[in-house]
Amino acid sequence: MFGTGKPKLVSFSRLDQNDEQQNAAKDEALLDAKKAKDVDENKYKKEENKLNTWHALVIGSWCLCVFFLVVYMDQRLPDPLTLRDTTTNPDRFIEERARKTLRALTSVGARPAGSYENEVLAVDLIVRELNSIKLRAQPIHKLSIDIQKPRGSFNLKFVDGLTHSYRNIQNVIAKVESGLGSKHSLLVNCHFDSVPQSPGASDDAVSCAIMLEILEVLTQSSTPLRHNLVFLFNGAEENMLPAAHGFITQHIWAEDIRAFINLESCGSGGRELVFQTGPGHPWLVEAYADVAPHPFASVIGQELFQTGVIPADTDFRIFRDYGNIPGLDIAYMKNGYVYHTVYDTEENIPAGSIQRAGDNLLAVVGHIAQSDILADTSSHSEGGVVFFDFLGLFLIHYPEWVGMLLNLTVVGYALFRSWDKAKNSYRSGVTTGVYTRQLAYTFAMQICGCVASFIVVTFIATIIDIFSKTMSWYSRPWLIFFLYMVPTICTVIAVLYFALPRQKKYFQFSDGAWVIESLYFEVSKLIWAFFTLLMTVARLKSSFFCMVWVLFPSIGRSILENIYDKTPAKRKPRDLTWLVIHLLSLLIPLILNMYLILTTFSMFIPIMSRSGSALNPDLIIGYKAAGMTLATLSFLCPLSMVMNKPTNVITTLYLTTFITVIAVIVTPLGFPYSASESSYSPHRALVIHTDREFYNRDGTLHKADSGYFMVNLDRNSPAILKGWLPELSTSKEISSKDCENACIVLQCIDVPSTTSYRNT
Repeated sequence: MFGTGKPKLVSFSRLDQNDEQQNAAKDEALLDAKKAKDVDENKYKKEENKLNTWHALVIGSWCLCVFFLVVYMDQRLPDPLTLRDTTTNPDRFIEERARKTLRALTSVGARPAGSYENEVLAVDLIVRELNSIKLRAQPIHKLSIDIQKPRGSFNLKFVDGLTHSYRNIQNVIAKVESGLGSKHSLLVNCHFDSVPQSPGASDDAVSCAIMLEILEVLTQSSTPLRHNLVFLFNGAEENMLPAAHGFITQHIWAEDIRAFINLESCGSGGRELVFQTGPGHPWLVEAYADVAPHPFASVIGQELFQTGVIPADTDFRIFRDYGNIPGLDIAYMKNGYVYHTVYDTEENIPAGSIQRAGDNLLAVVGHIAQSDILADTSSHSEGGVVFFDFLGLFLIHYPEWVGMLLNLTVVGYALFRSWDKAKNSYRSGVTTGVYTRQLAYTFAMQICGCVASFIVVTFIATIIDIFSKTMSWYSRPWLIFFLYMVPTICTVIAVLYFALPRQKKYFQFSDGAWVIESLYFEVSKLIWAFFTLLMTVARLKSSFFCMVWVLFPSIGRSILENIYDKTPAKRKPRDLTWLVIHLLSLLIPLILNMYLILTTFSMFIPIMSRSGSALNPDLIIGYKAAGMTLATLSFLCPLSMVMNKPTNVITTLYLTTFITVIAVIVTPLGFPYSASESSYSPHRALVIHTDREFYNRDGTLHKADSGYFMVNLDRNSPAILKGWLPELSTSKEISSKDCENACIVLQCIDVPSTTSYRNT
């Protein structure tokens, strides 16, 4: 009995042990389930702490609002004054009176130097206007008029350089003497000649009309001038600037010139831009900033123009190089489509545009004429100046040395903040080593995103060129956004989305994605800081632009970190307030950047119609669009890292690009030109009927022929003309084999021998 009882006790003991093991397993399973539930709940909380797709719409809407604000401010023009306003505004510039003069000057037709229209009709008209102003002038103002016919030669360092000789050109010059015996003068210059076949309303008859109206207002004033004013209406600018050279090197009044203002145009109306100053003499910018009621000026334009990227030059070069005097170079630059064409008429200069330029110029000329500095410019010649306007409301300007100090201070602050974050990376939940390595990886991903976006832009531009749809954006600039800016954004976000899971494994906590976003913020800030430092060392005044992209985002991020990341244990979840503060910190840089984008494309898109056929213009415009988009969104694209579904954004952007490219290729949307009266964007063709004669060494005629010399001004020439010019189908290329010294290819069509010039 006792023997059989022990095994039963052992058996119950094993059963109890099995029950305990099963219970322990159940408890462990429940614990695992609880942990899994906690993980799921944390994940859910983490997802809730992310931005959703609607936040992406908020960001996009914010950018659009900023852009539309910039466009509105750019198109804003003052109300033009009429003759009825003369009695109540005797000291104001009157646009209606200036337009009357402009219509009279352009009514004589095209005015190439040497033509009857230029040398007789235009000169007579300007002299009559000056004599009329002289008769009505107040007794305290002595107005003298002179006609100069200089001859000479000079070297012009334009393109590859040339020596220019001239004779029998004409300058009409008016001088308003101060009455105080001053020996110092301010020169105001324009030109009344035009290119063949163009009435030249904006280039540069409108400047002549503005100068005549300013003379009218100043000579009617009862206030005497402290210094003299010289108004030069030069008759030969379009054929390489000889008239300005003839005046500044030969005329007796040129000896007293201490500064100048040059009026030019590469467009038709809009706002006139101060795009060159100096050299040196910061007082000129200060004078403009002090009194110009509608400022529009940028040192970026000055440094860009002086690189030679823009294929043009002005009389500014002549006065600077051969007169050794400082000045301001001011030009219309909107609606360059009609520049040097038959469409450059008075009607295409919008109302208010002349009033705006007249108000600015009258204020600046009057201010400088009364300034003590004009009598002693040499003591105010040293130093450069950083200047740029803010939406045309006011001009910001400060000495170059202040700009360098400000740049270096901002760069130092940015570097210190980044170093402090790396040193105290425990606040982000990782070691300093991990943080630093991830910062480097983030930089690599940023570079990959930029490179990938340029590859995509290259692919799109090449595809469009293959289908002969290049320059589709020429008459529809908004296409640039969908063809090149949208795919740039899409590509960058796709690269960041690719990198996200590879970085998340180092940040396995609830707000890890936000730490990753902060890494991309730091990299973007450091890149801008690098360019700020590089441009500062290179003494480029436009470095202020990069500095702004470091300063304001850094201030905004410091505010956000003080609110949301005071201590690692008390991090507040990001919300709409966080996004609003972040966007507000980018407001000033976004405004300046979009302002620059609008100005740049307004100038460069029309230039593409005369940039030649060798390069694909879609590549040039595409690269500009991609670069400016990357700059604009450098602190916005990383927000895709903290979105719930970034694939929604990527898909939307990809489909938008795909549909736009297809529409450009297969529909009339791809045709680049427009004959709409509201927005001319014509095709340009330079056609010169040419006679050629080839002689033997002994002087006997070897061969003679004639044909059209055609310069292909854009990518679509001459193929796009074949539908309108059937003779092109029988044309032949003539290479340097026919003339060993030829360095260009000619397209010739056999026709009877005459001479004609066309630029339409």
